Amino acid sequence: MSLIRKNSKPGFTLIEIITVLFVLSLGLIGVMALIVQNIASQSLNKNNLIAYQLAQEGVELIRKTRDSDWRQGLDWRTNLADGVYYMDYRDSAPHSWSSSIGNLRQSEAGLYYNDLSQSGTDSRFSRAITLATKDADSFYVAARLTWFDHSRPFNYELETILYNWR
Repeated sequence: MSLIRKNSKPGFTLIEIITVLFVLSLGLIGVMALIVQNIASQSLNKNNLIAYQLAQEGVELIRKTRDSDWRQGLDWRTNLADGVYYMDYRDSAPHSWSSSIGNLRQSEAGLYYNDLSQSGTDSRFSRAITLATKDADSFYVAARLTWFDHSRPFNYELETILYNWR
């Protein structure tokens, strides 16, 4: 004689359900960790790109000053003595660096500048431009950007040598 249960229905046991939930949780944790890592990488890449462009701008501003001296009939190093400077796109010559300069400011149009008296928001970037004589016809230029991202310090430095090619 066989016993047939009237209420017997095929289904999942509690152990099977817990196992499936555990496996799904592990998969979701991995995906979430990947998403968090991707967001952090994007922030770092964005700031590195901005730092590179600001460093390149710093070198180009020194090149502009050299060329302006030439056009005015001055010695090519008239406004470019050895030292550490700050400068933005509105300046005709670099200014001596001091620790009170602070971070670059950003206008509503997205332009970066040093003038703290102008409206705008503080950016996370600080730029110092170093000039050093290499020889009579060349000098070394280094634009160094520093910033903090998630309380970690970062820096980017771009170096070049400018020549008296005239």
